Amino acid sequence: MMNALKTNPVYQFFTSLRLTVTLLSISLVIIFFGTLAQEPMGLNIAVERYFKSFFIDAHAAEAGWFMLLKLVQVEGTPLTPEKIINPGWPVFPGGYLVGSLLLINLVVAYYHRFEWSAKKAGIYMTHVGIVTLLVGQLFTDILQEESFVHMERGDRRNYTVSFDDNELALMLPAGGSNRVVSIPEIMLKDKTNIQHPDLAGLTVETEKYWRNARPMTVSQLIDLDRDEQQALRQAKVDQVFAVIQTRITALEERLQQSPHPENRKALTTLKGRAFQQRAEAVELRSLASLLGRVGEMEMEILGLGESDKQLIFNQKNLREMLVAARTFDDQRTVGELFKSAVKGNLPQGTLDEFNAQADHFVPTLRNYREGEMGAMIQAAEKFIIRIKQRAQKFHTGTTEGRLGDYFRFVQPLAPAFDQNDRNQPVAVLKISHKGEALGTWLASCTSEFQQSISVGDQKWKLILRPKRHYLGFHLTLVNLKWEKYRGTEIPKNFQSRVIVEGSSESRPVDISMNEPLREGGQTFYQYQMNQNQLGATVQTVLQVVKNPNWRTAYIGCLIVALGLIYQFLFHLIGFARKRKKAAA
Repeated sequence: MMNALKTNPVYQFFTSLRLTVTLLSISLVIIFFGTLAQEPMGLNIAVERYFKSFFIDAHAAEAGWFMLLKLVQVEGTPLTPEKIINPGWPVFPGGYLVGSLLLINLVVAYYHRFEWSAKKAGIYMTHVGIVTLLVGQLFTDILQEESFVHMERGDRRNYTVSFDDNELALMLPAGGSNRVVSIPEIMLKDKTNIQHPDLAGLTVETEKYWRNARPMTVSQLIDLDRDEQQALRQAKVDQVFAVIQTRITALEERLQQSPHPENRKALTTLKGRAFQQRAEAVELRSLASLLGRVGEMEMEILGLGESDKQLIFNQKNLREMLVAARTFDDQRTVGELFKSAVKGNLPQGTLDEFNAQADHFVPTLRNYREGEMGAMIQAAEKFIIRIKQRAQKFHTGTTEGRLGDYFRFVQPLAPAFDQNDRNQPVAVLKISHKGEALGTWLASCTSEFQQSISVGDQKWKLILRPKRHYLGFHLTLVNLKWEKYRGTEIPKNFQSRVIVEGSSESRPVDISMNEPLREGGQTFYQYQMNQNQLGATVQTVLQVVKNPNWRTAYIGCLIVALGLIYQFLFHLIGFARKRKKAAA
């Protein structure tokens, strides 16, 4: 039977040394491109798509290839946020697949070549230890949970929060505690019709969901338009300054061999004035004056006559740039007037009410500014069209809840990919009780405010928050310390003193950079400190790792160490015996 197995092509494939070399080569490629892809995709997404997957998708591979081109100074097409979020078709083996095949290759090859011998027992033990480490790492990836605790002096916590995952919590106060129903964010994203026996007939349905967004008031909506208009204005101003700089440079080249030092001096002064205005918030009047002075210098240095004056002062592209920049100034003024007209946020905030106020604004402005028509009115009409379109796009349509009353609009943001940035999801939720609609609520991770849902004599609390992992004990922060090396801002030591309150005892513990706290199967590491505006240390952040499989790594390393020690001692003793016999 063993001979038949050895001739089996599948068996031969998995015992092949060529397979081992191929898999190790592929793993080097995965590590190389996976490391490059961490810049555009972020650490967590790159690790998931390269190392914790069976296949690398096309978009992840494109991110690595883009960074390789950038490394060799070749222009490439950067990835869009949509490609980073949504995986493409599988195109290359991933870390899990390569690791699994290596494990199978190691075990089958070991079985194929196994012959018991005391001389090789240490090698056998070493192989068993390596297999233990590989299997242990796989289970660690599956079972390990990482979370954080943010605390200020005096804070008491019995839970940690996830950095990446969120939950919708519905709480019903009862007898001094809360009945909590936690709904994972993925169910909000998939717009699942959510029901649960503990919700006592409540049904939650997601009408709108944003992975990363910012709730806005009417005032913030107008500010967003103003900022965009300011950016467009600045682009036009930059174009004008680029033309001015080009024309001044041309005049400088013309004057290099000039016998008239007064012209060179005047041009140098003009150039300094241009740089000064470029660094300041230049007004259109000053910019037009500067442009006219450049034209005068051109006429003087180039010796042009009055017939050529139109070529200098009336260039069409410059006129259009200046007019466009002036229009942006008018639109910014219109935005401030409109903000005053709506008085911040609307009391009810329906989209029809907003549009009605917007439509009424232009006639009001026309009567209010009777002597200043023209460009201002045109800017107001363009502004109203733009702001109504933006309101239509960003309006939440909520009918209940204090959060939705205050924030009537939501601005979608690009997803965060950096490991230090966090997505802040926002959702519009339609809630009903036993088929009867109760209204729509706005939920956002940017606010820790708990909203109320009244159902008969019950009052539920609703909040969208980072996912919580509850501990079997309490932590109370009593003191924190941030030491720096003298004369520098380089941290020397982070240290937090906490009181661990278990079921039977309480004890003080110091958590520092190299001395974590281990309690209840979890390890608390000192992660960072935060300061207030005055520079005082006010908050500590602890990173919490829960790894039920943590012993496997130690067991694997111990087996490898014992195997190596045995092998070394076996050969050492054998060598000593040979020398003893030779001496005799």
